Amino acid sequence: MKNRIFLFGFTLILLCSSSCIDDQPALPGFINELPLEISILEDSKEKPIYAEYAETNPNSKVSVNRQLIRQEDSTWLYVYTIKANEEVAINLKKSWKVNNALFDAAEFLLPGFWYKRNMRSPENAPSFKTADFWSFREDRMSAPLAVGFDPNLEQWVKLERADSLLLESKPDSTAGKVINKTDIGSLGIGRIDENQIQLNASFPFNESPKSYQSKLTLNPSWKAFYPLKKGETLTLSWVISHGNAENFSELVNQTWEKAYEAYNPEPVQPRKSDSEIKEILANYFYESYAETKNLKGFAGLWFNTETCDNTGVLSIGFCGKIFANVYNLLEYGHKIDNEEHIELARRVLDSYYKHGFTANGLIRELVYGANKEDVYTLRKQSEGLKNLLFLLDFDRRQGVNHPKVERIVVDLLTALADLQDSEGGFPRKFDAQFNVLDESRGSTQSIITPMIMASRYFKNTAFLKVAKNAGRYTEENIIDKADYFSSTLDANCEDKEAAAIAAVSYYHLASSTTGEERKQYVKLATQAAYFGLSWYYLYDVPFAEDSLLGETGLKTRGWGNVSTENNHIDVWAFDFPHVLEWLAKENSEPRFAKMAQVITSSIKDQMLPYENHMVGVGKIGYMPEIIQHTVWDYGANGKGYLNSHMSVGWTVASIWEVLTPGRFQQFMENNPVQ
Repeated sequence: MKNRIFLFGFTLILLCSSSCIDDQPALPGFINELPLEISILEDSKEKPIYAEYAETNPNSKVSVNRQLIRQEDSTWLYVYTIKANEEVAINLKKSWKVNNALFDAAEFLLPGFWYKRNMRSPENAPSFKTADFWSFREDRMSAPLAVGFDPNLEQWVKLERADSLLLESKPDSTAGKVINKTDIGSLGIGRIDENQIQLNASFPFNESPKSYQSKLTLNPSWKAFYPLKKGETLTLSWVISHGNAENFSELVNQTWEKAYEAYNPEPVQPRKSDSEIKEILANYFYESYAETKNLKGFAGLWFNTETCDNTGVLSIGFCGKIFANVYNLLEYGHKIDNEEHIELARRVLDSYYKHGFTANGLIRELVYGANKEDVYTLRKQSEGLKNLLFLLDFDRRQGVNHPKVERIVVDLLTALADLQDSEGGFPRKFDAQFNVLDESRGSTQSIITPMIMASRYFKNTAFLKVAKNAGRYTEENIIDKADYFSSTLDANCEDKEAAAIAAVSYYHLASSTTGEERKQYVKLATQAAYFGLSWYYLYDVPFAEDSLLGETGLKTRGWGNVSTENNHIDVWAFDFPHVLEWLAKENSEPRFAKMAQVITSSIKDQMLPYENHMVGVGKIGYMPEIIQHTVWDYGANGKGYLNSHMSVGWTVASIWEVLTPGRFQQFMENNPVQ
């Protein structure tokens, strides 16, 4: 196991040099180091064999050497070398207690998996609702670190794994006690003693009190033991550090910046050019074409991953993205002068212009079989309206107008605006008569962009006012409270998309304003972007060589975890990388631009199915949705594989938008303020 000695931007220290080692560098008084404990698995039973500082230990099955190195005033590196004196399978545990921080008030950060206390998550997903201590595999996190934060003291303590994670193998079981040769350990957070907080490290992993291995399913605890032959050694490293932050948002900012500097992720070398990628993705439009009820479109949901047989399910917004993909195909057809592309796009669009709206003017979100079409969502309506406005603008520039559709769009925007409450928030779901079904307001930011676009396209400043009020609500209730949730439609919990969509929305508000107002929107976009970035992996998770993802050689840096409930990675990005590039210029922050490159390069073609590179997918161009990078699944197959079913419309739309920057700016230029 390799040590990343350069980790976290600290002063380089050679571990082999005794001259740089302080025998007992003191931790600050508020951090209490607990003894290292080692246990073995013998005859299927766990037995303790070593406790640090003990006058005697039960036997001499292992020899332990420790180095504690003070790297900076607030940073300490722990290096343990364990030598096996006989063949053993071992598990190590090390904990630190924060004496002056109270658990009841504390907040925690495991980037990409746990934010504050995870109290937005349901009880059958990890949170402090069901237990006051949790330990998780490191590959569940976008960077293997855990932070405990006391907002009253404005003080944080951070525990980081300081080894490169390179080796993974399939365990014999995913419950109980197993022998597993892996580089993946675990990090733990929670209560210790009466009301203090602890940070905990184990190697190999120890998932406790439950192991979150499938959507909304908490399995029994799971603990691994690393096999060592007689004479073999194992070296493990952790870093403990502390500092101050004014609030949880500042903690996320600091943590991401330091982790980025530590890992310094590089872009992934692409296999295909951007034009080749679009040509491959275009196959999806033809293979997925369906005529369902009285509509024509691209089936987007619930494909069997291995066959991709057409489901006929037509969906607007997330997840099917029919309007987005019609715009993609139409624009692309004109660009490369392909009449077949243009004809197919027009066939779908004409169908939706005639039959794609309810009697009350809502966009028909989900059309298939017996679906009653009686539940509607702010996010799907908003995303549909955004792309309808792009399509209307595209045609108007071609000299083609759609006055009937424009009236429907204005009426729908007006009806949605009537749902806005006095604080600027919007409900998450409503019925066909606009009666509210879900009052949760975490998706409010999704409506900002179409309202801004409508204010320009229809020359109506009332829509801009709605957008600004939604921005005010998002600032006061999401940004200021660091409470990003509910933008994934199948989960109402802490998630990546809530933060990234907020960043994009504030970019669009900044593009619509000037002076101090614009400066404030840039600031808010920056804050939301940090949260969004915290979900994206900074390192490459190891996979078993004989797994699908191991054989594919997937590099996970640049891929984002979805939510605290859906612990898998996906290609969700859309125009978020473009916003990062804009923020990099606004803030003179090159890390944002570099990370945008990492995200774009990593997601655009590593898992793109094409001839001789089908990555477990049944049809060319069907970018897979659920990439299971840790021991978690959406229902089938587990780590190193794809789920058995997937939705594809949105994945194609995301990659297409990533490869097509400048659309919003062009729209605004086409529709200047009068």
